[in-house]
Amino acid sequence: MKLSNRNVNRTRLRSRLRSRLGTHLGTHLGNTATLVVLAAIVVSAPAQALDFYGEINMSRQEISEGNENFSSIRSNGSAIGVTEERALNHGISAEFLLEYEIMPDQPVASTGGNYEQEPLTLSAGYVGLIGAAGKLKIGYFSTPLNILGEGVDHFTDLKGDKARFISSGDVDISDAVMYTSPEWQHLTARISHVSYEDENSNQSDGTSISLAYETDALFAGVAYDTEVEGDDIDLFRAVVRYPVGPVQVGMLWERRDALIEDGATYGWLLSADIEISPELSIQAQHGRSDNQLENGRSSSIGATYSLGEDVSLYLFATRNRSDTDKESEVGTGISYAF
Repeated sequence: MKLSNRNVNRTRLRSRLRSRLGTHLGTHLGNTATLVVLAAIVVSAPAQALDFYGEINMSRQEISEGNENFSSIRSNGSAIGVTEERALNHGISAEFLLEYEIMPDQPVASTGGNYEQEPLTLSAGYVGLIGAAGKLKIGYFSTPLNILGEGVDHFTDLKGDKARFISSGDVDISDAVMYTSPEWQHLTARISHVSYEDENSNQSDGTSISLAYETDALFAGVAYDTEVEGDDIDLFRAVVRYPVGPVQVGMLWERRDALIEDGATYGWLLSADIEISPELSIQAQHGRSDNQLENGRSSSIGATYSLGEDVSLYLFATRNRSDTDKESEVGTGISYAF
């Protein structure tokens, strides 16, 4: 198993493509040959069968980290991918997905780029079967606990991402199998088993499960990870999203138990997405947690303006603090989804 605690979590892209996404990983590819392979798949297969999608998300921000102040241009979870669902015999279908995080602002190292950051990263890859009994897939994808938290964090991929100061549960896994049940009475269950293949480690295999209830207005769910983050580390997460007038309110609560630590730690995040007009919305969130850093606090506010055709402008400001770290940023960006 490969596991990484991510600061990148393409919720915006995945929410827009929710029916076919919800999985991601962080395995680096060393060159642009993968792009050629991806393009060859799209060109050679029947055009009506494959779905090519992606998002370019770039921003400029003023950042303060400790006693340092600087500006930067950054890609925020930009990605491209291809997926297909193919009808088979016996009333079942097969599905595959390949998705890559891209760095539009980073040339390849051979042309003078940043040798520490590959311009192309595998961020999702799986193959699965879908039928009346549910969906089974194998490959690289988010845990059910991670998927449950999508939609609460409105500052994913920015410094306001809950994975930085609030939650340790937004991890990527490989060598995993996941089953998703059919929806029944608005309920959907997921269970994933993660294998650890490092022969030099005694780490146990991990399990992640979730149960979600979803109607047109209400989303609520609980999830539990055991030994996914590491040996003898368990994490429980509860999530609620509900509209109150023009405000979409989101709440996340977590309890983390680690055998090597004294007692359990807790964390929470409260968020709001306020629709001002069909084009303009305002986002705000605040959270506190000891799960990621001791006495972690994170506050963010921003606005998004839709220009139409899946293109939007956004503004954001974040202030993060803990007993050992502090950082903040203010910036503006553009998102182009396709």
